[in-house]
Amino acid sequence: MDHIERRSMTGRLQFIVAQERSTTFRWAFALGLFAAALGVRLSIDSSLPPGFPYLTFFPAVIVATLVSGLWPGIVCATLGGIASWYFFIAPVNSFGLTPGAVLALMFYTFIVAVDILIIHTISVTTRTLVRQRQALAQLAASKEKENLQLLEQDVLQRQLSEELVHRLKNQLTLVQAIVNQTTRSGGEPEAMYAVLRARIGVLAGAHDLLVHGVAGVASVADVVNKAISIYDTCQFEVGGPDVKVAERAAVSLSLMLHELGTNAAKYGALSVPSGRVHVSWAVEGDEKPVFKLTWKEEGGPPVSAPKRRGAGSRLISVGIGSGSEVTLTFEPGGIVCYLNVLVDQLQS
Repeated sequence: MDHIERRSMTGRLQFIVAQERSTTFRWAFALGLFAAALGVRLSIDSSLPPGFPYLTFFPAVIVATLVSGLWPGIVCATLGGIASWYFFIAPVNSFGLTPGAVLALMFYTFIVAVDILIIHTISVTTRTLVRQRQALAQLAASKEKENLQLLEQDVLQRQLSEELVHRLKNQLTLVQAIVNQTTRSGGEPEAMYAVLRARIGVLAGAHDLLVHGVAGVASVADVVNKAISIYDTCQFEVGGPDVKVAERAAVSLSLMLHELGTNAAKYGALSVPSGRVHVSWAVEGDEKPVFKLTWKEEGGPPVSAPKRRGAGSRLISVGIGSGSEVTLTFEPGGIVCYLNVLVDQLQS
């Protein structure tokens, strides 16, 4: 509201500033006022008593100076004085300089000079005021924009801080779960330490993908290639469409692939040079598309289902959390693992 009022006031001040008008208009207006004042004075001369030679010229000079500026006002005053001297000051129709004529001309000169000086001073002050108000309005608008930007930055900073705290809590919870699952499996401390270190390394690698990705997402291809990069990649065949995964799904998929790779390196296809692992994925369905990933080992030693499930098997069976389906089969050529999950869940 204050900004609108300032603009309105500035507009009203600019309306009376003569300098805003063209030169032709100002001079034509001033000369037109003189001509009109002279015509009116001549038409009413017979109706006026002696002693009013400047009756119509005073208003003309005031309006001309106010509207047209200093010099058009001075010219209008000068022409008005000359016309009054010739037509209306005795002896009329002549430029005689009697004492009365000199006194009348001095009176006229004094009055119009004061009027022109006051009006010109007001006009100059008004122009200065207009410029100052415009500068203040620009400064206020600039400060208002800066304040809005600072407010937006403050809100964004708070949101980023809250998101950082939320993510740190999630990661601590995930690390705790990994530690618990690893220690429950039993075994020698050194072996558990190696497994735990590897799993936390996979977690760090998954988050490295997310940090360097766009808006906290990564592609399935990047997650798979990151998970198998510690093995001989010549033993892998990897392929599938470009599918994006969100943070939670990327971490879960990385851990699942790490456990499958670790098991294959110890007991399966990756434990012998002739073994091969096929990792493929696809998206099926229109209304509710489903992401399907297959890990298939071939050419490795014969495998069989374990008598009990360890921490690695539990991580694989969890898949990508609630709603995902994991099927693990032990075929003569090696382990085959199928993962099915809704795309919406994969990207949320």
